[in-house]
Amino acid sequence: MGARTRTAVTALTVMSIAGVFALPALRTAYLANTSADPRAARSAAAVAATEEDLKSVPVRIAVAKPTPSAGEIRTSGTLLFKREITLAFKVTGIVSGFSVDAGDAATTGEVLARLDPTEVGARNRDTQAALDNAELALKRQEELFAKGFASQAAVDNARMVAKRARAARDATAFDAAKSELKAPGDGVVLSRLAEPNELAPAGKPILLYGDASGGLVLVTPVSDTQITRLRGGDMAKITFAGITAPITASVSRLAAKADARTGAFDVELKLASFVPGLRSGLVGDARIVPSVADEESNYPAVPAVALLEGRGDQAAVFVVDGAGHAQRRSVRIGGFVDSLVLIANGLKNGERVVTSGAAYLRNGQPVAIVSDAQPAS
Repeated sequence: MGARTRTAVTALTVMSIAGVFALPALRTAYLANTSADPRAARSAAAVAATEEDLKSVPVRIAVAKPTPSAGEIRTSGTLLFKREITLAFKVTGIVSGFSVDAGDAATTGEVLARLDPTEVGARNRDTQAALDNAELALKRQEELFAKGFASQAAVDNARMVAKRARAARDATAFDAAKSELKAPGDGVVLSRLAEPNELAPAGKPILLYGDASGGLVLVTPVSDTQITRLRGGDMAKITFAGITAPITASVSRLAAKADARTGAFDVELKLASFVPGLRSGLVGDARIVPSVADEESNYPAVPAVALLEGRGDQAAVFVVDGAGHAQRRSVRIGGFVDSLVLIANGLKNGERVVTSGAAYLRNGQPVAIVSDAQPAS
C-alpha cells in the first residue's frame, strides 16, 4: 500500500470516529428543539383562549316574565246566527212561488214564499159560510124564544152550533194565513229547501232563516278542564280568514252537558258587532281570556329563539348574571304561545335571557347588551 493510500484511510477513520462522538450531541439538540415547540404552541393557544374569554360578545336579551296570552284558551268553532229558524207551511199544499232566494236579506213581516191559495182558500170560505148560517139560525131561535115559540134547549143548541162553526172558521183562517211564509225578523235567507210547484207536506222545511236581531255567535268546543275556567261574560277575540281585524266577543252560554260522541263542551261566543263579509258557517279561531287562571299563566315567557339544543321538553338558554356574564342554564319547556316559549322549570321571572348572539358564547363569558327585547304579549 502506498503512502497516499494510507493517508486517505487514516483521514476517513478519524472522520468516522468524530461522527460517532457527535451523534449524542446532535440527538440531544434535536430532542430539545422538538420538545420546546409543543410547549410554545400550547402556551400561545392558552393566551389566545384567555384573551377570547375576556372579550365581551354583543348580545340581545329579553327579560323573562309572564305573558297574558299564556292563560288564553284557544279554540276554533263555527259561526251561526243566534236564531236560525226553519220555516215550514202549516198545511199541505203546492208551493206557488218564492220572493227570495238563498243569501237574500229580508225585513220583518216580508212575505218569503206562498202556497197555491185554491185549496186552503176554499176551505176557509166553506167554514165562513157555515158560520154565517149558524149565526142566522141562532138569531131565529132567540127571536122565537122571546115570543115563546122556542124552548131554552133549542136556543142553547143553536148557540153551540154557532160556536163550533166559529172555531172551524178560525182554524181555516189561521191555515190560510200560514199559507204564506213571512220573515220573523230582520235577517237573511240561509238556504231554500223547496222549489215552486212542489207539493209540500205540512211541516216540511221550506226555508232556513237567520234572524239578525239575535246576533251572531261562534259555537266552539272546549275540554273539561277548560270549561271549568270559563264564566259567562268572559271576553274573547275571534279571527276569520279574509277578515282583517279580530272581532270582540263574549261568552254567552256554557253547555251543561258534554257531547256524547266527543266528550267536549260547547261554548257560545256572542259577537259584539256585525262585520260585513260574515256568513253563517264560517270557521273562526277564538282566543278566550278565562276568569280562572291556570298554572301556565304564571310561567316566565321568553322568545323561542333563545332556546338552545332542545330535545323533547328539555332545552338550554344563556342567562346574563348580575356581573354581566353569560351562564348556561338547563330549562324545562312548559308550552309555546305565538313566538314565545313558556319555561316550566329552570328560569325565574325577571331574569335576563340571551335571544341573539348565543351561538358565539361560552359559559361564563362576559357580554355586551345591545338592546333589550321584551316578550310579546
